[in-house]
Amino acid sequence: MSESKLPPDLATVFAEDPTMPGHPDPYPWFHRLREQDPVHFNQHMNGWVLTRYADAVAYLRDHRFSRGEYLDSLQRRFGNSEIVADQRRELAFMDASAHTKARGLIGKAFTPQRVEAMRPQIQRIVDARLDQLAAAGRMDIIADFAYPLPAMVISDMLGVPEADAPELREWVEGVVMARGIIRTPQMLEAGDRSARAFRGYLSKLHDTRTKNPSHDLMSAMIAAEEAGERLSREDILAQVTSLFAAGHATTRSLIANGMLALMRNPAQMDKLRANPALVVSAVEEMLRYDPPTQAPSPQVALDDLEIGGKIIKKGQTVSVLIGACNRDPSRFRDPDRFDIERRDNEHLSFSFGAHYCLGAALARAEAQIAIAALLRKLPRLQLALDEPQYERMGRFRVMKSLPVTY
Repeated sequence: MSESKLPPDLATVFAEDPTMPGHPDPYPWFHRLREQDPVHFNQHMNGWVLTRYADAVAYLRDHRFSRGEYLDSLQRRFGNSEIVADQRRELAFMDASAHTKARGLIGKAFTPQRVEAMRPQIQRIVDARLDQLAAAGRMDIIADFAYPLPAMVISDMLGVPEADAPELREWVEGVVMARGIIRTPQMLEAGDRSARAFRGYLSKLHDTRTKNPSHDLMSAMIAAEEAGERLSREDILAQVTSLFAAGHATTRSLIANGMLALMRNPAQMDKLRANPALVVSAVEEMLRYDPPTQAPSPQVALDDLEIGGKIIKKGQTVSVLIGACNRDPSRFRDPDRFDIERRDNEHLSFSFGAHYCLGAALARAEAQIAIAALLRKLPRLQLALDEPQYERMGRFRVMKSLPVTY
């Protein structure tokens, strides 16, 4: 029932950030951790990480945990932070009734129909970008394609000039770096600078859309109403920041990680080329096999409770190692095999339950369109390096580059 001792090699690997940012292949280590210490206490984060699928699902359904309390703990530790202040207004960090009300309002603006209506425009953006790159015969899938794409799509949804997308991307990168499950004063200070700059831009856009509504996402959020309630100006700015940040980090890595998995499994890539309709199940397998986010936002226990034979004390932090849970052999058959036709593939890459990612449909749409277009337009696509290197980017699994030839 107490915190267990790990073998020295595992203890060293997981001593700092249990999501193992920057590691080229954390999955064998995740397997060992799940086998030897599935509910693992991490001294550096002063909290627990879950590695078994069943434990994770039970935890994500459990109302005895609070994301609001987690933000309180960050404020007590680091003092006032603009990153933390923004997160208090984000849907992903709201608890209980506040979450239900806000999700109802945001859902009126960010609907599945809006995402579906975006598909032709996403296709145009993807095709135009690949047509620009086609003649070169080589590119970096991340720098040239997957990195700019999400910002271009969300900028289009917000109705902002395409020329502004690179600057918005830089600010959002700073915000994302400050949102890991391990945070330091330096991370938050840099993140706060980016958050101030991004909020200044969005504030001007909000004022413009309030006076002159359009058909864009921010105008829809301003207009959204339910039972006489509306989203405040600060709520809207926080939600747009959250959508931009999550989409930026998640979608670029989903495309890059997915393409790497395909190129390392040529039989699967040939199968997808021969049957493009498989792109839907292929993207789900990419999400399971090498998830772009290795951990959802942590929560704090509101009472003493037990998970997997360990006592979680009131006030302790808990998170999920998504990469470990997505390869749990008790839930997924032959979990280390990449299979684009895998059935029963309810992975945790967009979390689970009440905090299931609001932007999941948009990320899926972008990845499906982007990956199908890459295979269609670049039939001789192949890797131009042996082992990619990864960024140390908190809970996000992000390659530094992915050069290819075609």
